[in-house]
Amino acid sequence: MQKKLDRKKRIVIFAVITVIGISIAYYNGQTSSVYKNIRAWDFDSFADNTSPPGFSAMSTDQDQSWIVKADPSAPSKPNVLAKTVINDTADYHAQLFPDSPTVSSANITMKFKIVSGQKAQSAGLLLRFIDHKHFFVIMADSMANRLSLCRQTPDYLICNYDKNVTITSGEWHDLKALLSTQGIGVYLDGKVIIRANDQNYQSGDVGLWTKQDTTAFFDDIKIQYNIDK
Repeated sequence: MQKKLDRKKRIVIFAVITVIGISIAYYNGQTSSVYKNIRAWDFDSFADNTSPPGFSAMSTDQDQSWIVKADPSAPSKPNVLAKTVINDTADYHAQLFPDSPTVSSANITMKFKIVSGQKAQSAGLLLRFIDHKHFFVIMADSMANRLSLCRQTPDYLICNYDKNVTITSGEWHDLKALLSTQGIGVYLDGKVIIRANDQNYQSGDVGLWTKQDTTAFFDDIKIQYNIDK
């Protein structure tokens, strides 16, 4: 009996060490990349109440609902990119960047502020977007105070990674995603919240996302990346 217990104990210890090893290797893989290319958007060179060139063509919305707006609280003044409410029944709204690089390894940062919403108050980042049935999305939900990393499949939206965090509407928050071939790391306001060892959809485009009738502002978006070979 004692031998069996000792064997089970060794198996448990081995499993714990293995998980710790994977976590450390994953974290090192996430933070050790050297990125040679940068794309950035602050929307300050565009006129108020206009759509930046190319943005309308890369949106799921027919109406012009992703527009530049002046905001006194903008992290980089004077403008932000605002997702305004339109009269539709869509579950989510997506806005890809017109010149987004298709990347598998990247450091993506942005600032966002959830302004309002009756049905939902949720905004975030699209990652590894291949098409409307294959992508990842980071959802920041101020109603539920939850940060989620979800994967869209042809049949389901799978949210295997949910964390309870404070996401205050009306305030700016920092969101960062670190992508590598090993997985995805998600940071909120400078703290690592999610480490996902998910290797689906190894490369794709980057964009913004809101849920239902959420109004949200975005600013200081930056993609540091290496070009896929």
